[in-house]
Amino acid sequence: MTINTGPQVAEIVTFTLKDGTDQSAFLATLRATQSWVDGMPGFLGRQVTRGADGRWTDNILWANAACAKAAQDSFGRQTFAPDMGEALNHETLEMRHETVFMAAP
Repeated sequence: MTINTGPQVAEIVTFTLKDGTDQSAFLATLRATQSWVDGMPGFLGRQVTRGADGRWTDNILWANAACAKAAQDSFGRQTFAPDMGEALNHETLEMRHETVFMAAP
């Protein structure tokens, strides 16, 4: 669902996985998060990437800051949240929200 109030917001989360985390299991959990994200109001798009250094980046585009905040507030109550928490190296976890000034498909 697209909600067009306020500027779009990019949610950028970077992290590494804990040592010993099974990447296949992590990807299955990541797919579960996508089902949830797809149903969140204001969700516009997402890319998850991994660099050669092993650092992951989850880029989510939201219709506005309120939608991004609602998703952030809801995340911890989802059934997949414990599995995500177990997989991520929290010492490397960084999240920020930025106003989008330009975007192209």
